Amino acid sequence: MPGSFSIGRIGGIRIEINASWLIILVLLTISLATSWFPTTIPGLRTTAYIGLGFVASILLFVSVLLHELAHSLVARAKGLPVNSITLFIFGGVSNLEQEPRTAGAEFQLSIVGPLVSIIIGIVSLLIAAVLPGIRALDALLSYLGVTNILLGIFNLIPGFPLDGGRVLRSIIWGATGNLRAATQASTIIGQIVAYLFILAGILEVFGGNIFGGIWIGFIGWFLLNAARTANMQSMLEGMFRGVTVGQAMQPAYATVEANRTLEQLVDGVLLPTGARTVPVTQMGRFAGIISLAEIRHYPRDQWNQVTVGQAMVPADQLRAVAPGQSLNDALPLMVGHERDILPVVDLDGQLLGILSRDGIVHLIEIRRGLNIPHPARAGGDQQLPHAS
Repeated sequence: MPGSFSIGRIGGIRIEINASWLIILVLLTISLATSWFPTTIPGLRTTAYIGLGFVASILLFVSVLLHELAHSLVARAKGLPVNSITLFIFGGVSNLEQEPRTAGAEFQLSIVGPLVSIIIGIVSLLIAAVLPGIRALDALLSYLGVTNILLGIFNLIPGFPLDGGRVLRSIIWGATGNLRAATQASTIIGQIVAYLFILAGILEVFGGNIFGGIWIGFIGWFLLNAARTANMQSMLEGMFRGVTVGQAMQPAYATVEANRTLEQLVDGVLLPTGARTVPVTQMGRFAGIISLAEIRHYPRDQWNQVTVGQAMVPADQLRAVAPGQSLNDALPLMVGHERDILPVVDLDGQLLGILSRDGIVHLIEIRRGLNIPHPARAGGDQQLPHAS
């Protein structure tokens, strides 16, 4: 997610915070300091309310992090690589590099997050009930309890891409064996839910609750876009089912040796070819990639001194793909690492070609132009594995 920075790792999973999270942290702190805590524990100083609001906001996002960690740990237990967890304005998201292979795996992965939120909420309320009457602690735990239970229930709404929508998709998938039909059904419901949120937001604004109405409408807008994106992703997965990386890759016509300077790269490769990202080789072997983003780190007057090898992203920091790998498995790697290309290498590390976004679009255009049916259309949707 653009605008995110890493704050560390938990169990090998990178934890990131998006800049938008800082906005909601401030807004939530102010909201709690001016509403919840003055109502539940009147008579404190303003600074005390702000402090309690900040602590409550941080603990809420710790709860969201635990929710996402539950998703990620179940995903890893199912053999699905997890790239990172990102906290952002609407909560959190686990960035999986592959989708679940069975309906049962998706059901378990999706249901565990809301269950963790509800459990955190119940435990918080129980602790608040049994502890002696410390007003500030009681108000803090009560807020965490109620909010986490509501968060868990909200995520169970059966509209994609909420967890409840994924649970619904897994049930339909398990019953029919048809992932594409299950995705379409859950995304349609997701769009209906999104429109209801937008409508509710408009009604709240006209009812006088301007801030709350805008926020509810904004959530609806986010859900609507996410549902549409998921539906488009499902269409692409159907189109590329049975297509391998080797069929979609392009030969690496433009490569550069690691010992070349940035000036030689720009003048000899980037400007003549129009390439934005170029594979780097060293003694005939794939060594990394370099893009405009890496070049921009160096002032123009240093381009004749800095080598490509010094500026490139080395191969050990990249996710290379194999020619026999499914294209549907490779696409999330491209999106997750925000790269325009993925190197395609053989078992010996030799560069065979590149998988690029432009190349994938070109493949789609050729198939449409020649009216070549993809496997799902030619023989009906393939029946993917049922839940075990």
